[in-house]
Formats: sequence, C-alpha cells, structure tokens
Amino acid sequence: MWAILQRLTLMLKDFTNNLFPLLRNDFQKKLLSATLKNLEDISNPLCFNNFCSGYRELIRHVLSEMAPDSEIKACAWYTPDKTSRTGITRAHAITYVLQGGLSSDYVIKTLKLNVLVDKKRLIDAINTLHKYTHVNEDTFGIDALRASDEADLAINALHDVIVLASQCRVQLARALEAQINKEVIAAAIGETIGAIDELATHHCIDDINVEVVTISRVCSEFIYLKASGTIEVELQWGSNGDLRRGEGIAGNESFPFTCELQSHVEYPAELEIAEGAFCVDTSSWWDGYYDEEY
Repeated sequence: MWAILQRLTLMLKDFTNNLFPLLRNDFQKKLLSATLKNLEDISNPLCFNNFCSGYRELIRHVLSEMAPDSEIKACAWYTPDKTSRTGITRAHAITYVLQGGLSSDYVIKTLKLNVLVDKKRLIDAINTLHKYTHVNEDTFGIDALRASDEADLAINALHDVIVLASQCRVQLARALEAQINKEVIAAAIGETIGAIDELATHHCIDDINVEVVTISRVCSEFIYLKASGTIEVELQWGSNGDLRRGEGIAGNESFPFTCELQSHVEYPAELEIAEGAFCVDTSSWWDGYYDEEY
C-alpha cells in the first residue's frame, strides 16, 4: 500500500507540472486539481469512477474552448456525423485542435507529423473514461494500481494532443519560412515606412533579418502568422550634393520590426501582408532626444 501511495504522489506531481501550464484558464486548472484529488482517496471504492467523471468533463471543456463548433463545421475536411445530434464528434474536435482547417494530407506529408496516432490515443482514453463513469459491478472498486495506470494513460493522452498541436504550428512556421522572408522583404521595400521616413532626409534599406516566425492562429479558413526581426537602414541628412561637399551626414542604424501575415489553409504558401502590417519600432532613436540639459 505504501508503494502505491508513493507512486500516486509522484504521478500526481508529474500531472500537475506537465498539464497545468497547458490549460487555458483558472476553471480548467481548478477542475483538474479537484479531479486528481479523487485518486488520492484510495480507501474509497468509487475514487477512480469519480476521477473519470471529472476528467471527462475537463476534456470536454478543453476541446470546447480550443475547437468551437462553428469553426469545425467551416473546415473543408468536416463531414457531419449522422449518429451525433450536432453532427460533430470528439474526433472532429481533436482534429481541429491539432490542425485547424489544414488538411491531414498536408500535415502528414508536408509537416511530417503523424496526428492520427495521438488523435486515436485521446479518443480511446475518452472512451475508457466514459466506461468507468457508469458504475457497474465490473467498474466498481478498481484497485489503486490499475486506477493509476488508466489515469496515467488518460492524462498523458490529453497532454500529448495539446503539445502536438503546438508542434504542428512550429512545423508550419518552418515550412513557410522561406516564403515569409520573401514577403517581408517585398513589403519593406515596397512600402513607405513612415517611422523611418521621418528620421532623416533620405533612407535606404541595407538588410532585413527575419529572426522569429510564430503562428498566431490556425482557423478553419486562414492561417495567421507574425514575423519579427531587425531592419538595417542607412540614414542620410541632406542631399547627395551636400554629402559630397561635406555638408550632409549619413549613418547606419538598425531597428526591430514586426509583420503580420496570413494565408488560406488550402494554399499555406500563398502569403499576404495587409497594408500597414509591417511596423518598425524606432523608439530607441528618440530616447533622450527631448531631454533638456540643466
């Protein structure tokens, strides 16, 4: 008994450390805490049944928040399930959590992620939870060792799906990186950047370095991305003639920038940048500029 309690204590600590940071709100975290407490009460023959009931509800809330019904129905891959009242199944919700409106073919072949395995694991875990929420002779009084094994499978299944969803977006950003660089450079060159334009008489762009690309959202129809990095420019005060006469000044500066992009889930590489979505932060240039000396 002591060994089982020790194992449960370590397992519950791991669950808290691994799954808690992935939950999106305080309610979900409180629900998980309350659900896990059921496993500690190994003297209660209903402890595992109570855990299953609470944890099944937690999964429902997580999937509902991460995969709204309206978004699922708007996905090109969605086919209504005739056996479901709403036409939406848990498999639909898990698919949306993992890949949004992206096709499974694109995720598997281009992003090299096998989403089918983790999706099946979570569906199997939900089915197990459902089984034990109905108290019958064969589901009553589950021993602590078996309960901890089943709980471990269920909690890790949800954890792995959320982590894989994040990994899918990282892989997507990498797959689009080259095209993002082209679009960012084109936007910087093609637009008048007001924040830089007001610094000097003339300027020219020497280099643009895209350093970080993140996926803001993958929805039913669109992918929203954000790129950030530095832009290196040459600033010139006065005309070229002024420079030749030694009356003008030129210098090099670099500033951070952000750029918002989007593409359609059916054509992820066909990126667009909205007008004015390329923003350069020149606040460092003005630091102390208006300070008065006493």
